[in-house]
Amino acid sequence: METHLGYEYQQATKYQRDAMPSRQLDMSTMPDSYREYDGPHIPLPKPNIQESLSLWDTLAKRMSIRRFSGAPLSLEIFGQLLWGTYGATRVAREKSFFFRTAPSAGGLFPVEMYVSVHRVASIESGLYHYSVPRHGLTLLKEGNFGKELAEASLSQGMLKKSAVNLIWTAVLPRTFWKYGERGIRYIYLDAGHVGQNTYLVATALGLGCCTIGAFFDDEVNQLIGVDGKSETTIYMASVGNPD
Repeated sequence: METHLGYEYQQATKYQRDAMPSRQLDMSTMPDSYREYDGPHIPLPKPNIQESLSLWDTLAKRMSIRRFSGAPLSLEIFGQLLWGTYGATRVAREKSFFFRTAPSAGGLFPVEMYVSVHRVASIESGLYHYSVPRHGLTLLKEGNFGKELAEASLSQGMLKKSAVNLIWTAVLPRTFWKYGERGIRYIYLDAGHVGQNTYLVATALGLGCCTIGAFFDDEVNQLIGVDGKSETTIYMASVGNPD
């Protein structure tokens, strides 16, 4: 078999019954499970969790859609999309820990969500960070960044035509704190859960969605302002009204 870093990583991080890694966790150094930015904050409408499509219909209808009409999302639909993707479902630990709509290995929640808004009613185009505790957006940069994201994603034109693009990063120390080198496996599993949530929520809301794994990492990292080391882009999605 040809040697690749992926194979080497998979072998090096296997659990062996007779050689399990021993890690003493220092709870005083446990990283926060979410981040907040300073800046203008936009609260989003409280999510409506009344049933629309059944789960089974949603699963059957789910597909990748790359053509968008250009019609804007309503503020209510947009807020529902973000909450369903990665919003808080309940709070614990003296109101400092938030369970999410997506599961996470060890309850560490390494994923952060950034949103490039192009066409949403009542929200100016810009790059935002999604606040889990406040279910709202913090403005990072003004402007429409669809063209830059498309160019950074191997010229996938749907990123220019979507209503919003979701950008998910991983804050690596959150998972490494507990799982060490094996944590990379769990981070990408977490991202998969978040991506599937997006597909199902978009489908239930009558929206089109397509997730994206092909992009120039450092170009996206630079655009959203993360260092690409301790926090780095791992997954993206375009969402909008289907054409």
